[in-house]
Amino acid sequence: MKKIDELITKISEYLLSFSVLGMAAILIAGVIARAVFNSSLSFTEEIGQALNLAVTFLGVGYCAKEARHISMSVVYDLVGLKAKKVITCITSLLTGIIMFYLTYLAIYYVMSVYELGRVTAALRIPMWIIYLSIPLGFLLGGAEYIRTFVRNMKEKDEIYISSKLKIGENMDDVGANNEEVHS
Repeated sequence: MKKIDELITKISEYLLSFSVLGMAAILIAGVIARAVFNSSLSFTEEIGQALNLAVTFLGVGYCAKEARHISMSVVYDLVGLKAKKVITCITSLLTGIIMFYLTYLAIYYVMSVYELGRVTAALRIPMWIIYLSIPLGFLLGGAEYIRTFVRNMKEKDEIYISSKLKIGENMDDVGANNEEVHS
C-alpha cells in the first residue's frame, strides 16, 4: 500500500509541476506573440484554462496530504489536546464524505459534458477530457481526508492533521517566518 501511496504522490507532484510550468510557458508565449508579432495564438487560452483546472483540482488531494489547506483555527488553538483530537476526527471525516459526494457530482457532470459532445473551440479537444481532473481531484482529496480520519482513530496518542503529518510538523517554517516578523 505504501508503494501505491508513493506512486500517487509522485504522479501528483509531476502533474502539478508540469501543469504550473506549462501554464506559465503557454501564457507567456501568447503574450509574446501578441506583443512582438502582433498575432494571437488561438489555443493559449484553452490550454491555460485546462492547466489551471488541473492545478486547482489535482492540488486538492496533494494539499490535503501535505496539510496545506487554509484553515480557521481560532477555536482549535484554544482547546486542549483531547478536544483537538475530536475536532480533527470530525473535520476529516466530514470533509472526506463531502469530497466523495463532490466526486459523485463531478462524475455526473463530466458524463453530461461527454454526452453533449462539447469540444474546445481552437484545438477541438473533447471537454470531458479536460474536466476529468475535477472528479479525480475530489476523489484524491476525499481519500486523503478519510486516511487522516483512520490514522487518528488508530493512533490514540497522536493527532494527525493529514495522513502523514502530526500536529505542528508542517508549521516549523511558518513559525520561523512569524518570529522574524515579530522580532
